[in-house]
Amino acid sequence: MCGSGTIAIEAALIALNRAPGLLRNNFGFRHLKGFPAPAWKELRKKAQEKAVRHFSGQIIATDMDRRAIAAAEQNAANAGVQNWIRLAVCDYSETDIPPEQGIVIMNPPYGERLGNVQKLERTYAGMGNFLKNSCAGYRGFIFTGNVELAKKVGLKTRRRLVFFNSGIECRLLEYELYEGTYKDWKTGTEQEKATP
Repeated sequence: MCGSGTIAIEAALIALNRAPGLLRNNFGFRHLKGFPAPAWKELRKKAQEKAVRHFSGQIIATDMDRRAIAAAEQNAANAGVQNWIRLAVCDYSETDIPPEQGIVIMNPPYGERLGNVQKLERTYAGMGNFLKNSCAGYRGFIFTGNVELAKKVGLKTRRRLVFFNSGIECRLLEYELYEGTYKDWKTGTEQEKATP
């Protein structure tokens, strides 16, 4: 569900502390009368110096569509982050989740542009099962423009943020992912906090 790789690419840029547009040399504003070229050059230099060459985590992006993965590969190369993203053609449920904790972000179709809403109900329910059964200890996020489909995930949301995607009102839904029941997980979390 990585599509063209936008989320994975942004994650890599953030992890590498690379400023947006750092690889781009020509911006329209540079041609404005009175543009302070020396100040711009200094800002770019400082941004380049802040960028790091490595980070310790993993970024894994998968999609069932080979064309989407090909586009993601090209986009990652264009952004200069192809070496930091592991791309694979597979169903999300077959994604190899590393044992260490992290973040899982899913960006499924939501019936506005791609997919049939009835078929997508099964997909959203499957995503909930995948997050619950394969991603315990992680923070889970689903970005969707269909609130009704999001209810099919079957997990309690921790937080909901509103975004717009090409005029479509969307939600970024956050889920706490844990093994067992919420009650047992919450009790264990409270005990950990109380232990000196």
